[in-house]
Amino acid sequence: MPWATALSALAAAIGLFFSALVASSSVDATRRQLDQDERQQAGRVGYWTEFAPWSDGVVETITVVNRSLDPVTNVELWWYAPDAGIDPAEHGWVFMGFHTLPPCTRLVFPPHEIGLYLRSFFGIEEGKAPELRVIQFVDSDGRQWLRNPSGLGPAEHKPEGDESAMADNGQWLAEVPARREPAEHCDK
Repeated sequence: MPWATALSALAAAIGLFFSALVASSSVDATRRQLDQDERQQAGRVGYWTEFAPWSDGVVETITVVNRSLDPVTNVELWWYAPDAGIDPAEHGWVFMGFHTLPPCTRLVFPPHEIGLYLRSFFGIEEGKAPELRVIQFVDSDGRQWLRNPSGLGPAEHKPEGDESAMADNGQWLAEVPARREPAEHCDK
């Protein structure tokens, strides 16, 4: 009968092993679902650039879109000024900020408005605007997100630099110099 006890113990061990695998898989699935739920609104916010045909790849139209049913706040568009020949000691990262991007809305920033903004606040010559590198925003749950060409992720801090330097590197605008349009493919 010792073999029966050993066989029972082996069967119990195998059962425990498979129970642990199922539990681990369930925990992983729950974790993935929570991550997906957390990213749901942020995943519906994006941007893209379009280069004007006469610009030799310099002047761009910027489109920022919120396809979610909730507004996003503290929206910042970030450029790296040295891409436009600005001395990094004078300006590194520069931004344009606005307080709210309404739900189901697309903002289209024409090249002349971007050029005027960058020239007025940072001395970047007309036609030499650097490419938009990053947008940051806060979702309806208060989480800050960063979207760049590499994708979407939590924004843990501003682009390089300390907070006091950032105050001189951007403006919060009451009136956004963009055309407002309804967003396509909005969750309704």
